[in-house]
Amino acid sequence: MESILQEANLNSTAWKFLESEGELIYSVQFNEVPWKFKKALQEAMKDWRQSSYGWHKQTGNQIFIYRKSFKSVEDWNKWAESFPIQIVERRVWGDKEKIIFHGKKKVKNA
Repeated sequence: MESILQEANLNSTAWKFLESEGELIYSVQFNEVPWKFKKALQEAMKDWRQSSYGWHKQTGNQIFIYRKSFKSVEDWNKWAESFPIQIVERRVWGDKEKIIFHGKKKVKNA
C-alpha cells in the first residue's frame, strides 16, 4: 500500500480539530485523489473515521476528510511522520500560523 500511495502523489492538509481533556482530535484532508488510489487510501486510513467526502466536478478526482483522536501531540507527530505520504499540517495560535511538513517528501511528477 505504501508504494501505491507514494505513486499517487497526493496533496494533504492536516489541522487540530478539537482539544479537550486528554484528547486531541486531528483532521486530515486529501485532495485530488484519483479513483484508482481510493482503495489504497482507505486501507491506509482504516483506523480513522471518514468525516467528509466530495469530488472535483471537472477532474472527477475525489476529496476525503478523516478524523482521529490522539492522546498527545507526540502521538500525532509519530503517526504523521510514519505515514507513507507527506502530511502538511497547519497550526494556528491566535493570529499566528505555522506550516509543518511531516513524513515523506512530495515527489514531483516527471
